[in-house]
Amino acid sequence: MSRFRTIIFLDEEGTGLSPYADILLKWKLWDRGIDGLEVSSRGNVVLFEEPANQKIAELARMKGLPLEDYRARELDGTEFADNTLILTFNAESKQKVYDRFPNAMNVYMLREFVGESGDIRLPLGGTIEEYNNVCGVVDRVTDSLLEKLTEGRKSEGMEL
Repeated sequence: MSRFRTIIFLDEEGTGLSPYADILLKWKLWDRGIDGLEVSSRGNVVLFEEPANQKIAELARMKGLPLEDYRARELDGTEFADNTLILTFNAESKQKVYDRFPNAMNVYMLREFVGESGDIRLPLGGTIEEYNNVCGVVDRVTDSLLEKLTEGRKSEGMEL
């Protein structure tokens, strides 16, 4: 899995779980001293550059992860490459990518990529506690993602 140099998290509007997973993985990479991986987020449909969802931004802030300057960007089809991994949070978002872009490649649901099953969905209109529970799942699964991305490289004594 070490062939990936770019990770793009994708949700529907680019304002929910994708910016959260983006900033979280960046922090985990920094915390572990891992270089060589570019991380970003996109939305399937972004009409204008909106900030992150307020509850997501608050949960990130509580962890010391800044999202106040974040602005959503749309997936435009130029992102696909052999060394780019695009991770969605549910099957519908994944399918939309393949429906929109004939050149789509390396698109997986986050849980699928790490060997789990099931969607990860925000409880739209839910409480901050419900959002926090979902963000806890993303936190755990991004740990698994980081392990999967770095396996093989450690045994070879190489950076990402």
